[in-house]
Amino acid sequence: MSKSIGIDLGTTNSASGIKKVHVEIIPNSEGDTITPSCVCIKNNKIRGLLNRPKFVVGKHALEWIKQEPAGTITAVKRLMGRSITNPEVQKLINDPRHAFIIAGQSKGTDNSLVIRISDREYSPEEISSKILEKIRKDAEKNLGDKVEYAVITVPAYFNDKQKHATRTAAALAGIKVQRLLSEPTAAAISFGVDQVNEDDAKTILVFDFGGGTFDLSVLTISGGQFIEQGKGGNMWLGGEDIDRKLEEYVLQETAREYEIDDIAGMIAEQDSGVRNRFLGELKAAVEQAKIKLSDGPEAYIELLGLLKDADGDLLDVDVTVTREAFEELIRPAVQNTQTLVQKLLDDIYFSPDLIDNVLLVGGSSKIPCIVKAMEDMFGKEKVMLHDRPMLAVAEGAAILSHRLADNYECMGCGGIVGQSDVLCSHCGFDLEKHTIDQGVFNIVHAAAHDYYVTLDNGERYLFVEKNTPLPCEQEEVFRLVDAYQQLIHMKFFNIVNDAEESIGDFWLSIDADAIQEYRSNSDQKESDTPFSISVNLKIDENNIVAVSGVLTQLPDVSLSKTLSRGKADEKLFMELETMIDQANADESDNYAVEELTLRSADIVKDLHKVLHETTGEVIETVYTLAKMKIDKAKQLFEENILCYSMIFYAESVLEDFPWVLTDKERSALVKKIEVLQAMNRTGTYEQNVDAFDDLDQFLETFPLINMLMDISKAGELCDIHDPKKAASFYNAIATLMKAVGNTNIEMVSKTIDKIMPEALDVISKYDSTVGIVQKGVVR
Repeated sequence: MSKSIGIDLGTTNSASGIKKVHVEIIPNSEGDTITPSCVCIKNNKIRGLLNRPKFVVGKHALEWIKQEPAGTITAVKRLMGRSITNPEVQKLINDPRHAFIIAGQSKGTDNSLVIRISDREYSPEEISSKILEKIRKDAEKNLGDKVEYAVITVPAYFNDKQKHATRTAAALAGIKVQRLLSEPTAAAISFGVDQVNEDDAKTILVFDFGGGTFDLSVLTISGGQFIEQGKGGNMWLGGEDIDRKLEEYVLQETAREYEIDDIAGMIAEQDSGVRNRFLGELKAAVEQAKIKLSDGPEAYIELLGLLKDADGDLLDVDVTVTREAFEELIRPAVQNTQTLVQKLLDDIYFSPDLIDNVLLVGGSSKIPCIVKAMEDMFGKEKVMLHDRPMLAVAEGAAILSHRLADNYECMGCGGIVGQSDVLCSHCGFDLEKHTIDQGVFNIVHAAAHDYYVTLDNGERYLFVEKNTPLPCEQEEVFRLVDAYQQLIHMKFFNIVNDAEESIGDFWLSIDADAIQEYRSNSDQKESDTPFSISVNLKIDENNIVAVSGVLTQLPDVSLSKTLSRGKADEKLFMELETMIDQANADESDNYAVEELTLRSADIVKDLHKVLHETTGEVIETVYTLAKMKIDKAKQLFEENILCYSMIFYAESVLEDFPWVLTDKERSALVKKIEVLQAMNRTGTYEQNVDAFDDLDQFLETFPLINMLMDISKAGELCDIHDPKKAASFYNAIATLMKAVGNTNIEMVSKTIDKIMPEALDVISKYDSTVGIVQKGVVR
């Protein structure tokens, strides 16, 4: 029977657990309860021909950081779902101590990033999947069974993109996600199961200061229920930042002792092997010093014989750090945590006296001045340091995973029972009572952020407010800008720490035939009214967003939909949008705009298929076709080659003037139309142009047809602009039809000589208009 486990996918360390009769932390293959969240990528040559990456994960990967820092990735969780333009990401890129390369994704947009090693790109999801894969395989070895499901924890302040990235990483690692559980809630579950009885009710502030993130959550616990009241924190504040402050202090003290003006520059000039070893050992030494300073008054950092000064003399690092100096260094970070705690309380209209307990979890929460800061805010008697601060999150995830599993082991006899069973069929144990007394009966989740959409006029529209109970579903009706609009583009985003963070772009494509059929069956008033679209925003328990839309007037019309998240599809969407915006800015001709609209609507359908639905990997054949279509559309637009207009023109010939052609000529025309239609869908630019030219040249051999089409167009334009003149053009067509039927060449020539100048004058006057590719919505 496959197992379900809980996984704490941490920035610095990860852990997993399982609940049987009691919660157990699962040791890894090295026998440790904690696995460093570190991945080293080594390129192995196979028979001298191929370079295949070998992934080393965990403790052994951490050992490589001194020899191969550029190929050893730490704290990848901070990069999950991030954009390359994020200010904190840019700080990492510009930090000389940061070894591995962070870059923009070659097939993505600025809303994503990759880690580049040996000319290969790795997404943060790929790297995280290797950590999860090790955890899964180690758990399977330990449990002697397959691990298929897991509850995976994430920071409370993770947004949709980051949680979506976590799900993708799990899929790549062969794990089916039961739930993405916020880390503070997981810690509260670990605490609450032991501390809160069925008849009790407590409101707890979970203060989770981990290696890479600072998370806050206020929860009410009662009768096995965990209700999230609100969330807060800072995804760029954690033990890693404290380590860096301590590193800076050690280097400053060393520079002062040896009177070095630019110690960073001196370190940069060292031999690469020496520099990498020194920075690696410095990182390890300050982390140990930080731990010692939580229990003792001072710590020593000693690195001997590694550095050389400009004269080639050895330079030793020998620095004593007192707790007072350490606390002064991290005072801004401590004050920041207090500010964020107060902000969370203000957001949910709570005062400190409404908090029964403050639960401190995460390795950095053990630092004495941090404990004292919380005691100053809430009172010493309320502040509790979890007795397993590094394992609390994994324990909570394991408990929930057990609760969500289809089957589990009876706590009375160990027999397998179903999740819906009230009593154990083997021993009669009261499963329901035990679940309420000791387990998690229910969790009421809350939205971590505000959810907005941008309207056509640039205004923000608030869809879902922060701290709304989850799951939630909100439906809003918007109006399209134009009656014949085929494209819809909406931008969804969160507000995080008062700044916009993109959730994703939402593109819809409406079939032109469906629009035309509806308009042709409506009266004139209705045909001039733009469609309305009902947009449904769902946020599940994991804070994952799903968006769908339906036209209120055409509910049966299927709308392609996706949320792009900075990957290859978004890059192509942005190329498409740039092309559209440029056409609009150039005030292009209406026929060219109609052509571009039709091509864009077709391209959008392809773009929704570019990424694999589960893993997010690029499907190269679809990507190549979509990219080719965009490039082709741009080139055809710039050269004003109107393939769709040519098809409509030829189809009108067959519909309105079939009597001009023989059966053989009509059959040939149908085939040439079909070829151009096929080339529009899948052909290259050259194939499209060849098919266009072939059809164009064929029609040019029938001058009477082209004149009839011009006369007909003039009549249609007069129907709109000068109705009194329309009849003369339709009468001329009737006369020509009769003359051709009677083989009256003189009448044909006389009628054409009279009507054609008038027709061309009308076309010149009314047929040239500026068009706009519409894609926005308004309220």
